[in-house]
Amino acid sequence: MTGKTHQIVGISLGLGSFLTETSAIYNPATFAAVLAVSSIGALVPDIDSHSAQIWQTLPFGRFVGQVVDPLIAHRNFSHSILGTAFFGYLFYKLISLAPAYWGLDHQLILITFIASYASHLLADMVTVEGVPLFFPYQRMFGIPPHPFEGVRIVTGKWFENLIVFPLANLVLILIIANQWPKIHEILFK
Repeated sequence: MTGKTHQIVGISLGLGSFLTETSAIYNPATFAAVLAVSSIGALVPDIDSHSAQIWQTLPFGRFVGQVVDPLIAHRNFSHSILGTAFFGYLFYKLISLAPAYWGLDHQLILITFIASYASHLLADMVTVEGVPLFFPYQRMFGIPPHPFEGVRIVTGKWFENLIVFPLANLVLILIIANQWPKIHEILFK
């Protein structure tokens, strides 16, 4: 999938998981962090590709992406369960540095990061390439599995752009519309 599709799917899943896990109490800081973390978390698995949207988003990202690119192959460690655990741990350490007076719910933000990261892996599993889910075992896993892999999506082609991306946007709109009273309480008290 392309970066824009990963982001919208990640935001949808991250926001959905946050709204499922939280109560309707005033906490706009956590809500804002959830949206930011969902957007970035959905792009982190592509850190192994210099042309990925995450490198375009981060300061000095293009330079760092060019340095990292020859060192690691795309769709390897970062597209696996092991990579999810590794980056989840790094994110946990990062979020624990936030001062208490910010009022962030670290546990909910971590859950959101893991959910949006996992959404990337799931989205890439429905593509022709699949992902090495059990890295370092190099077999690529996809949905649907063999012998039905012929119906998987080609990244960046018409089906993703005309069907998947608009449907992902519709899901996000439905989540917001369905959960608006809860979102209103979280943001406006």
